[in-house]
Amino acid sequence: MTQADRDCIEGLTERSTVEYRVRFGDGSWRWMRSDAVVVKRSREGTALRLVGTQTDVTDLHHSRNALEASEERFRLVIEEAPVGMALMDERGRFIGVNDALCKLCGYDRSELMGRMRLADLLEREDIKVMYEQVSRLTAEGKSKTYQIDRQIISKDGSRRWGLFNVSWTFDKNAQTNVYIAQIVDITDQKKLDQIKSEFVATVSHELRTPLTSIKGALGLFEANSADKMTPASARLIEIAKTNADRLTAIVNDILDLEKISSGKIVFNYDNVDVAEIAKASVDEMMPFAVGHRNTLSLQLPDDNITVFADVGRTKQVLANLISNACKYSDPDTEVTIRIERIKEEAIIFVQNTGPGVPENFRQRIFQAFSQADGSDTRSKGGTGLGLNITRQIVWRQGGNVGFESVPGGLTVFWFTCPISKVDALIPKAETPALRKVDTGPIRILHVEDDLDFAEVFRSGIGEAADVVSVPSISEARAALANGQFDVLLLDWSVPDGSASDLLDAVRESNSRAKIIGLSADSTPVEDPRIVCNLIKSRTDMAQLVRTIMDKGAKGPVSNLRVIGN
Repeated sequence: MTQADRDCIEGLTERSTVEYRVRFGDGSWRWMRSDAVVVKRSREGTALRLVGTQTDVTDLHHSRNALEASEERFRLVIEEAPVGMALMDERGRFIGVNDALCKLCGYDRSELMGRMRLADLLEREDIKVMYEQVSRLTAEGKSKTYQIDRQIISKDGSRRWGLFNVSWTFDKNAQTNVYIAQIVDITDQKKLDQIKSEFVATVSHELRTPLTSIKGALGLFEANSADKMTPASARLIEIAKTNADRLTAIVNDILDLEKISSGKIVFNYDNVDVAEIAKASVDEMMPFAVGHRNTLSLQLPDDNITVFADVGRTKQVLANLISNACKYSDPDTEVTIRIERIKEEAIIFVQNTGPGVPENFRQRIFQAFSQADGSDTRSKGGTGLGLNITRQIVWRQGGNVGFESVPGGLTVFWFTCPISKVDALIPKAETPALRKVDTGPIRILHVEDDLDFAEVFRSGIGEAADVVSVPSISEARAALANGQFDVLLLDWSVPDGSASDLLDAVRESNSRAKIIGLSADSTPVEDPRIVCNLIKSRTDMAQLVRTIMDKGAKGPVSNLRVIGN
């Protein structure tokens, strides 16, 4: 007899409910629940008769034990997790936290529980973004997870970076959503990312610019000494140029990948005729194709197709696809570039005939640092980054990219650009007739702290211009105050101050000077006063000289001879 039965019999209670185990005849033990009610008592109040039921509750016991074990495991998972974890209601109030979260934010468990919300640990704008995005995902019902990195404000006011992984589920008992947040401390990772970015900036300045100087010097030496070199010497110069180009391409790919992955790359979108982009790309890649014993063919649509894209980045995509097509084409074959419109997209095809894409390489062809096996593939050079960069650029522009390949036959790579919402391009103004003006040498102020590059540039431009080279902003200001210049060639990385500050001085003392920016980076300074920006590693010396002369010329430049072209 249990205590509950005794209390009922003695008149202390009217009802007895108790659970106990009973051994059955087959030797098994089962849980039973007894529910009894007193229906008759003596005058003294002692129970004389009880009426009740016996219910087998073994399965209920097992379910209850399983639930308790599950809840205990869940509690231990949260409590012992090495990352910050929290349970929250729909208003963001903490209803459960672990020691790792307390350590991360500096608050005690008693401070967080009950009176604090997630919003108390974040900036107002950050919590607003999280709330809006989670609310949208909850309403759409398409996803029950969300990830974002934001700074956590600790109790002492210090800040640490946290990677938030938030998921949610509907609590049927409370008839509301319950949110679970995992918060990983990524402060050290952010510091490493900053160190990596600083390293990239150093590489950009310390490696790209010298490479440009080396390439320019080799070109000048080859042009000026072509009739004096022996075949063996000429071959050595060609080897040096080829490897300088190859190293430049590798550096560009690595830096581009880092910038795209970190979201630092800038896209300058505009409404442009895709045919004009293709024409320019084919013209630029023609020497490369000829060098690989190929020809380029461009097939344009009958009507203009206006796309909304970044011209420079789209040309970079085409350059990657055309160069790959040339490298992996059979000799003396044609690489075809074709443009079509399919619904609301322009699609650009690059087609070649060659060995094709190996079957075992197709699944990873767009992965970073991915290259097909085989000595022939390795001999083509490259880092295995070009197609990965191509895909990321196309995706960022709202398009897609893919390929089809037949072994030993045709291979076609394609990518799409969204059609612009404008009906047509604004017609270009007619080129005005050339005026008869002073055609004497133009004066160029070259602000450049890399003295080797400055010397190569002066040699490359020859007698076509008078060049004054200065290595600092302060010397540039002095030169502007003491003379008039037609062109200011400005390297954005000069060390003594902001090169942008020099633009005001130019407008005050040399209002007619054309400003051309030079950068070792793929994201040059944008300013309406700049007529164009050039990237050193993507511009050879002949192109640089031609651009400067075209922008700053006093008269026709069609007969300009560029040394080293």
